[in-house]
Amino acid sequence: MSRIRNINYKPFSFSIAYLTYFSISDISEVRVEGLETLDYLDNLCQRERFTEQGDALTFESEVDRVYLGSRDTIAIFDHERKRTFLIQKQGLPDVGVWNPWEKKSKTMVDFGDEEYKEMLCVNGAAVEKPITLKPGEEWTGRLELSVVPSS
Repeated sequence: MSRIRNINYKPFSFSIAYLTYFSISDISEVRVEGLETLDYLDNLCQRERFTEQGDALTFESEVDRVYLGSRDTIAIFDHERKRTFLIQKQGLPDVGVWNPWEKKSKTMVDFGDEEYKEMLCVNGAAVEKPITLKPGEEWTGRLELSVVPSS
């Protein structure tokens, strides 16, 4: 949980993201639910805006997106390990989703060439519209992660 209070005499704005990385069995066997029909900014296309068309987000190539105005619960289903990660958030309207895939992995010094297969970053964020606090105002953001068995 994060709490930010403006103790200054003038308003200020900020963006925030909780960068959460999940260890998964195989990126091509994972799906993310809770982002259906949402608009997203695609960082691989100069932040162009698109709308998610699928029933669930699956992965076949590099992904670097910010989903806008998302639900407060997002689920990552890892079929091979028969588990589901639940991401519950408050005060964080957006969701970032990132996996560098093979080509970018090989260019990252601190990232193994094959590590993209076993990781997924899904995070709660407030990035499209920065949060503005007037003097004396306070913002609270929270991200809770849990794992439950699934079939």
